[in-house]
Amino acid sequence: MLAGAVAEPRDEPSSYTIPLDIVGLKPASPEPEIAGEPRVCGVDGVFAGSCFRLTGGGVSIGRDPAACSVVFPVEIGEVSRRHCTLTFEESRRLFLLEDHGSSNGTYLPGGRRLEPGKRYELRSGERFSLSGSVHWFEVRE
Repeated sequence: MLAGAVAEPRDEPSSYTIPLDIVGLKPASPEPEIAGEPRVCGVDGVFAGSCFRLTGGGVSIGRDPAACSVVFPVEIGEVSRRHCTLTFEESRRLFLLEDHGSSNGTYLPGGRRLEPGKRYELRSGERFSLSGSVHWFEVRE
């Protein structure tokens, strides 16, 4: 820049949205659902109305976009950076849910808190929540 010149102000966006494909989110909706396709759907909380396919190794849920495929906003502090993982066992048609030592826990209906590091079997239609009773998900196929 020349001496004495004044830089012109730029119209910079104050915030931006990260495209879903960059952070690894794979919504199954509004795409047509395929019968027998394993997915996890938000039924209450931040992801209510959103569904995610369980592809490959399944989905990890938390606030860390580098480690999770379903990423909560940073300001949702009750959800841990790497909260839990959900996989699908094709041969038995079962979902396997594992808590990763989250601060506020992963729960089954009735308030049963998952023991960290242990895999819990879920069948299609069953639900679980993160950090109590706010963020509910349902597994479906």
